[in-house]
Amino acid sequence: MSRMTKNCIICLAPKKVVFVSNERIAEGGTRIWCELQQETLFDEYRIEGKDDSDRIFLEIITDNLARALKSIQFGVTSVKIRLTKKYTPCLTIEIVTACGNSNRIITHDVPAVVIPQRDWYEYEEPDMPQFDVSIYMPQLKVLKQVIDRMKNLSEHLIITADQKGNMTLKSQNDIVTVETHFKELGNPVWSNDATKNKQNKTSTEHDAVDACICIKKLALLLQGQQINPSKIICNLLAEKAIHIYLVSEDVILQYYIPIAM
Repeated sequence: MSRMTKNCIICLAPKKVVFVSNERIAEGGTRIWCELQQETLFDEYRIEGKDDSDRIFLEIITDNLARALKSIQFGVTSVKIRLTKKYTPCLTIEIVTACGNSNRIITHDVPAVVIPQRDWYEYEEPDMPQFDVSIYMPQLKVLKQVIDRMKNLSEHLIITADQKGNMTLKSQNDIVTVETHFKELGNPVWSNDATKNKQNKTSTEHDAVDACICIKKLALLLQGQQINPSKIICNLLAEKAIHIYLVSEDVILQYYIPIAM
C-alpha cells in the first residue's frame, strides 16, 4: 500500500482487517480495497468498538506504518499492536526481540486519525461494478514483464478483451505500436444477479471492449504485489474504468483504475 498511496484508511473489524484508499475516480484517482482475515495476522486479537459492529476506522500515512513494520526482522519473538492515546491517537507497535539472554523492546507510535462513524459509509466494501467484459488475467509475473516494457513507450495502456477469453495489451507512440496478445484466458461466471455484466443486454460474446488507462497506475499495483493470487480478474467498464480483483487464500484486493482522460 505504501507504494500505491500516501494515506489509507484501516478498518479494524472482529473478523478482518481492511486497508482502503479512496481517491476521486472522477478526477483520475484510483480506489483500493485490501481485505485480510485477522487470524492470518494475529495469534490473539481483541477489538471493542462503540456500536454493535465493533469496528474502528483509522486514517494513517502509509510510509509511517511501513517504516515501523520494517523493524520486524529475524529474532523477533512477539509483536503487539494497540490503539493508544498519546499526544494524538496512535497505532503503537511493540516489537520484542531476543538479545542474548534478555529481550529488547522496540516501540513505534504511528499517528492516526480516528474516522467518525458518520463518515464510515465512504469506506465500505465497494459493490461489484456493472461491467461490460470480465476476464481472467495472465499470471502476475508475466503481466509485470509486459507492463515494465510498455511503460517506457507511452503514458497510456489500451486493454482490449472479450467474452471469449481474448485480451490484448497495447502501448503506442508516434514511432511504434506494441501489442501483446493473450488467448484462452477464460472468463469468470458470476452467479449473483447484481454482478451480471451488460453483455446480457447489449453485446455478444464476440464483442470486444476497450479501456485506455494510465499505465503507471497499473505498474504501481504490480510492483507492490507481495501476494501470490490464485486468480486475477479484470472487469472492463467501457469509457469508465477497469476493476482488478485479486484473490489469494488469505487476501482479497480490489483495485479501480479510471480511464485516461
